[in-house]
Amino acid sequence: MFPLFVFLYNKITVLKNDGEKYFNNYFSKIKPFILSVPSNENDNLPNVEANYDSYRKGASLIGFKGLMGDVQTVTFYDVGFKKFFIIYLLDVDYQKYANMRTNLRKKKLFAYLNQDDLNNPSYGTKEKPVPVFNFKGVGEPIRYSSDNEGSINGYKYLEPTTEQYKHNVLTYLTYIIPKKEFKQRFEGGK
Repeated sequence: MFPLFVFLYNKITVLKNDGEKYFNNYFSKIKPFILSVPSNENDNLPNVEANYDSYRKGASLIGFKGLMGDVQTVTFYDVGFKKFFIIYLLDVDYQKYANMRTNLRKKKLFAYLNQDDLNNPSYGTKEKPVPVFNFKGVGEPIRYSSDNEGSINGYKYLEPTTEQYKHNVLTYLTYIIPKKEFKQRFEGGK
């Protein structure tokens, strides 16, 4: 009886899209673009902002403990595109990415963006930035000095792996994008 309750509870309370169904189509439209992250020292540009949040994946069969996913974001304004962008890091080690905003300041990035999002006039505002799911440094990797375990030549690298990149996209489609927007975009408003 309890597993049935958990199933029904998850069906009712977890807002989940069918991200897997549309993943390949959405992913195929992602291309790299060069973006510039400002320094926060220029009063004429909006600040680079970092946030930490969570999303709900459901309830556990072991009890009422909810299953949550972690969302770390960095939002910034790119002068060249004249748009706001938001880097999504989903379900990553918070400690590793805690200083992401500082590590990205004054950097040029190859940012991987969905072309439909980039060209959509409703995206790019502070309230609805263009999502970025993967990034690489232009000229050198995005990294920070570290002598901790897992460091390579005294550095820890912050660029997402291929697996993390795909996870970011799938999780965004499944849990992050609002259900109404998902239906309008992928299911013809059904």
